Amino acid sequence: MNLNKSISIPEINHKYLPALSRFFSPIVMENIAQNINSKYLAEVCLNSGLMKQIDPEMSLGDFFDWIYSILFTCYRNEYIYKNVITNKVLLGKHSLNTSIMLSEFRVGKCKADVVILNGTSTAYEIKSEFDSFSRLEYQISVYLKIFDHINVITTILQASKLESILPDKIGILILNDRNEISTVRKSKSNKVNIDQNLLFDSLRKNEYLEIISEYFGDIPNVQNTLIFKECKRLFNKIPPETAHDLAIKVLRNRSDVDALCQFISVAPSSLSAYAMSICEESKKMKNLIPRFSQKLGSILVV
Repeated sequence: MNLNKSISIPEINHKYLPALSRFFSPIVMENIAQNINSKYLAEVCLNSGLMKQIDPEMSLGDFFDWIYSILFTCYRNEYIYKNVITNKVLLGKHSLNTSIMLSEFRVGKCKADVVILNGTSTAYEIKSEFDSFSRLEYQISVYLKIFDHINVITTILQASKLESILPDKIGILILNDRNEISTVRKSKSNKVNIDQNLLFDSLRKNEYLEIISEYFGDIPNVQNTLIFKECKRLFNKIPPETAHDLAIKVLRNRSDVDALCQFISVAPSSLSAYAMSICEESKKMKNLIPRFSQKLGSILVV
């Protein structure tokens, strides 16, 4: 289904929209992958009145695109933003062979909503109409210690507020009603300000070992209890920009590219962001693929 195409919005009590948005959550998707039917989907569709408006011959893939279109029109939550970024930026401008998107990437005490890694790092902080700006300044101050480019993506009504809140180097983007991302202000490179301590703490053991081995030629010959501390000490000796680039190189390996490409080729466009959230988990992707062609009538069983 073309997510840019306008559809007729079914009659639905808006109090059920948050429940519809959870159709795209990990727990619901995993349940669908493991079972032939989904009681949660069925119960929400029944209680909301959608069940009477559903064609049981519709495929599960088309159903997800339909629900997504309803949410895009009536309840533009964080998942909608993530999915647009995935389709328009990651898949629209880059290649899965050279780029990766990480969701909820840990940075100190924060989690960046979306990070795209290719030749550099670009963070996207989502502020939908349901989000406040209460933690935004703190979040941005943390992201400035680890990412090269940082963007805040929001609604057209909230964008003007951001210009006075955010530093000049932070980009401001808008998700418009045409399913497009427009730029209010472009981000500027921040790579020279990378804080190696914070960046190191966002890496897994195999990742920082690979970096230390590549840059210094070997890993420290110390006890296992001291390896983290010693590697961090060495990492801090690497020039900030070089440390950033080496980190990007290893972080891009957090993806099973072959499985992800296969999944994206058959999955509905509405699940692109979900695909990125399980980009390392080939088994989950493999289990979901045959579900997309199943008829909805066999899945929505109360």
